[in-house]
Amino acid sequence: MKLSILFTVLFFSCLNCFSQQDTIQVKKNETYNYSSIDKKPEFPGGAGAFYKYIGNNYRTPSVQGLSGKVYVNFVIEKDGSVVEAKVIRDLGYGTGEEAVRVLKESPKWSPGIQNGKPVRVMYSLPITIQSTR
Repeated sequence: MKLSILFTVLFFSCLNCFSQQDTIQVKKNETYNYSSIDKKPEFPGGAGAFYKYIGNNYRTPSVQGLSGKVYVNFVIEKDGSVVEAKVIRDLGYGTGEEAVRVLKESPKWSPGIQNGKPVRVMYSLPITIQSTR
C-alpha cells in the first residue's frame, strides 16, 4: 500500500495554536514564541526547502488506512540546532517518533534574532498523514 504525506502549510500560522505565553522558560534559557521575535529562524533554503526535507526524510509506516495529524513542538537553539523535539499528539505506529527523528537530524537553521541577539525560538509543526487509497 502506498502512503503519502501531506504537510499542512499551517507551519507558520499554527505556531500560535498552542496558546502559550509570548515568553516561556525552558531549561533556564529564555525561549521565545515564534510570533514575538524580530527575525524568525530560517531553514537553509527557506520554508519550501524545509517541507521538502521533511517529505524526503519522513518514513510513513505501511499501515492500511492510516491518516491523521502528528503534532510536534521543537526549539531552534541560538546556534541554529534543533533541540527539545517533543510529540504533542500522534497516530501511533511510531509516527511521532519518526517526526522527532527527522527533526533531530535536520541541518542547522539560521537562528531567530531579538534585539540584535540570537535567541531560542519554539515552533509547533503539524504533519498530515493520509492514505492514498
